[in-house]
Amino acid sequence: MLTLLLLTLAGTWLASSALTYRDAHRGIDALLDAHLAQAARLLVAQAGHELEELDFDEDSDTPPDFRTKVAFQVREADGTLILRSANAPTTPFAGPTSGFSEAALGDIRWRVYSAADVESGVVVHVAEDHATRERIAQRVALGVLVPQLIALPVLGLAIWWVVGRSLSPLRRLADELARRSLDDVRPLAAGPMPTELVSLAERLGELLLRVRDSLDSERRFTSHAAHELRTPVAALRAQAEVALATRDPDVRDAALRHGIEACDRMTRLVTQLMQLARADEAGHLAGTTLCELRAIAERVLADSAPAAMQDGTSVALEAADPGRVPGDGALLEALVRNLVDNALRHGGPHGEVRVGLVQQDREIRLTVEDTGPGVTPETLERLGRRFYRAAEATATGSGLGLSIVKRIAELHSGSVSFRNGDAGRGLRVEVTIPTERREHLN
Repeated sequence: MLTLLLLTLAGTWLASSALTYRDAHRGIDALLDAHLAQAARLLVAQAGHELEELDFDEDSDTPPDFRTKVAFQVREADGTLILRSANAPTTPFAGPTSGFSEAALGDIRWRVYSAADVESGVVVHVAEDHATRERIAQRVALGVLVPQLIALPVLGLAIWWVVGRSLSPLRRLADELARRSLDDVRPLAAGPMPTELVSLAERLGELLLRVRDSLDSERRFTSHAAHELRTPVAALRAQAEVALATRDPDVRDAALRHGIEACDRMTRLVTQLMQLARADEAGHLAGTTLCELRAIAERVLADSAPAAMQDGTSVALEAADPGRVPGDGALLEALVRNLVDNALRHGGPHGEVRVGLVQQDREIRLTVEDTGPGVTPETLERLGRRFYRAAEATATGSGLGLSIVKRIAELHSGSVSFRNGDAGRGLRVEVTIPTERREHLN
């Protein structure tokens, strides 16, 4: 930034100096032309008088750099020379026409102003050496540039000081971040800083807080996952030991069945952990397709029907609308599958699970409701947290299903709400997903 500022300053200074030099040069030329015209008019006014007594020598008090070389000629209308200054050639400077002109006589180039007196028939030529005019113009123009030349390094030093002072808090901030360890996510303390950097520091602080929350969540997730996996593994080992130790076929068969149940529980838990890890890793939906929630729900209910029939539970789908939403088909299927599985597991035997789809404005509302015992208001507030299992729950589980649903809904810019069923029994879960894609930031 400092380099760009100094280069911009230098470029602006060069352009400004060029324009100033040109304007000053033009101004001096115009001033000297006005002096030539004034001298010529004075000579015309003196026509017929003692012109030989006029003296065009430069005053000795004039500084050498500003002394001019002026010559004049007085001629009749036919060009006959009447009078000339000592430094003027005999060759006419110009014709009888009044006004400015240029003349090159010998080695000298002259700037000439001609003035004619109609009554006396006299033509006066006053000329000035171009070299002296140029020297004076350059002297004045360069004198104007001197203050700018002095101001350039002063402004450069001022910019260097201001930029360095303004960015010192940013360097302190960078140094503090560089000194931190990987797990140090404390709030920033970089000290006072300019207003322009306050927003950056605040955003960095918020980012560190999110990183801290993410690390804490990851640690909790790992701890809970290890705990949840330890239970079915221990149960599987215990049943295997029972099967090995017994000679009773009935006891051995029961132990093997319990071992298979522990394997099923562990498989379900690992599947949910993988789903949750995929949802967390996604962060946002990079690419989406138009998915039909009705078709997804039909497929999930068809897969769940055999297990539901064994418990005497009926499943029903009420969906007049196809429920088209932009999203990830695999994640949306995981969302519906977890909701239906949760309703079947906790709704109790001989119950009913109803899945509904309704379009409202620019949103699709997916509802899954069971006819189980329901939950308390305190439990409703905690549903959706990872590894949280309600005290009223009778079925086995890991407490991940509803948290997976909540995370997938967030990735699709949607929301999840929990309440007891319409009949005062069971749990009703409502998932709202917009029919138009919205950017979701995690």
